[in-house]
Amino acid sequence: MLDFDEIKAKSNEFFRGVGRKFKQYTPETFSKEKKFVNALVGSLALMTMADKKAETEEVIASIDLIKEIDEITELDMTNDALELYEYHIEKLAESVSSPTKWILAEAKMLGEIGKIKPYPEYPPMVETLIEYIANSDNNLDPLEVEMQNKIMKAIK
Repeated sequence: MLDFDEIKAKSNEFFRGVGRKFKQYTPETFSKEKKFVNALVGSLALMTMADKKAETEEVIASIDLIKEIDEITELDMTNDALELYEYHIEKLAESVSSPTKWILAEAKMLGEIGKIKPYPEYPPMVETLIEYIANSDNNLDPLEVEMQNKIMKAIK
C-alpha cells in the first residue's frame, strides 16, 4: 500500500536537495555541448602552453573564462572543466622537453578539438577565447599566433 505522506516527504526532500534549475538535454545535444567544452578547454590549454611555458596571466585568464562560460555552468561541468584544463597543462608540460612528445600531444589535442567542426556556432566562440588568452600576458608570441592558426584549422 502506498503511503502518501512518505512519498510527499521523499519528494520534498528531493526538491530541497536540488536547489537549482534543471535543463533538459537529449543525448545528442549533451554530446554536442560536451564536445564543445572539451574543445574549448583543450584550446585554452594549447594556447596557454603554445610558447612551451605556462605563464601565470594565461592560466588565470583561462581559469576565469572556464568559470564564466554559461555552457559550462549550465552543464554543471565547471569543476570537471577545471580539472581537465589542469590535466592538459600537466601533460603538455611533460611533453615540452621532447619535440616528438610535444608534436604527439599537440596532434592528439587538435584531433579532440576538431570534433566541434560539425557545429558552426562554436568555432567563432573558440576563436574569440583563444585570442583573449594569447593576449592576456600582453605579449603575442609568434608561437601563439601559430597555435591559434592550428586550432582554427582544426575546427573550421
